[in-house]
Amino acid sequence: MAADSVVIVSHTLTYTPIQNDGDYSPRLIENGRLNEKIIKQRLKLGKKDIDLLASTLIMPLKLGETFERGMCFMPHHGILIYKQNKCSFFDICFDCKHFVTSADIKLSDNLRIITWQKLKAFFKSRKLDYQIPMIQGKEE
Repeated sequence: MAADSVVIVSHTLTYTPIQNDGDYSPRLIENGRLNEKIIKQRLKLGKKDIDLLASTLIMPLKLGETFERGMCFMPHHGILIYKQNKCSFFDICFDCKHFVTSADIKLSDNLRIITWQKLKAFFKSRKLDYQIPMIQGKEE
């Protein structure tokens, strides 16, 4: 069954290190709802964009294909999938090419480098460019 709606967002940093008792590390989804306080940009996708995003995410990794990934995990982008009043999500870090998902999404973030490039371009072309990584002062 298809999603009721799909929204892409950019947001302030989630998964911040907790160093002291009482420190708070925000999450994209808190208590089953979008954490509106951290959202910087958002766009509800139409069917054509949903299909393009889905086909990008499921592009299979080729046997033997590898690439270097970072370890920072400082996500600033998300994909929200709403279905029957439930929100599933991806919380994405384009710097280290890693994402976390809600428990109901069974997709590895071990994606092809071209998949990561297309995913980043998808966000940028829709003006969700908050904290998109730069290389030597220029956009990747």
